[in-house]
Amino acid sequence: MEIKTLNLTEIRTNPLNIYEEQTIKELADSILQWGQLENATVYEDEQADGKRYTLVGGHRRFLAISYLAERNLYQPVIHVNVIEKPIENIEEKMMIVADNHQRIKDKSTKIREIQYANDYWNYLVSINQKPQLEEGQRKRDWIAKKTGYCARVVQDILTEIKRQNEPTQAGETSQRQQTSNKAKAIKQLNQAILNLIKLSDEELLLSDYQTVQNCIQTVREVITKIEGIDRV
Repeated sequence: MEIKTLNLTEIRTNPLNIYEEQTIKELADSILQWGQLENATVYEDEQADGKRYTLVGGHRRFLAISYLAERNLYQPVIHVNVIEKPIENIEEKMMIVADNHQRIKDKSTKIREIQYANDYWNYLVSINQKPQLEEGQRKRDWIAKKTGYCARVVQDILTEIKRQNEPTQAGETSQRQQTSNKAKAIKQLNQAILNLIKLSDEELLLSDYQTVQNCIQTVREVITKIEGIDRV
């Protein structure tokens, strides 16, 4: 890790940040009185926007100093810790969560934090780096440590997330079932047409032959209607 003082114009805010940046004015007043007491955290990441660094921690400090600098009350610079760029987005999300333990958060923010931690656990498992747990501990205990919540809160929110996802999963299952039923019905109707064609090839009176042909046409129209169900 390297400590630097950067111009504000060199830094971009992080699009993965999930926190509402409130009470900027209060923090700006504190910085104006006492200076910047804590470094922000960035990683080097040159992009087409011309900025060289992306924030991981310290979004409020960055915005508060920007607020003061725009009013010529503070130098347009910020002290930062420069870290290595995270390899995966999920790692970066967890860094942002870790930097914001001290915040007072609403329920939706807590849900997103725990979802991030749960996704990170699943990512580690997928690359064969499943976290080691102490005896008697479970995944919720690991997430609790990462997010700063108690294990009970984590379990309640994980249960809520699972419940919210169930309607989607049920809907997908229902859609697959509907597709399967539709294909089955079309197959059976096509078989019915083949049977009717065989019947019409037999020696039938003209009136009977025409009746069979009308039935074939009706079945074909039914197939067309079924094929159009829920067509995107």
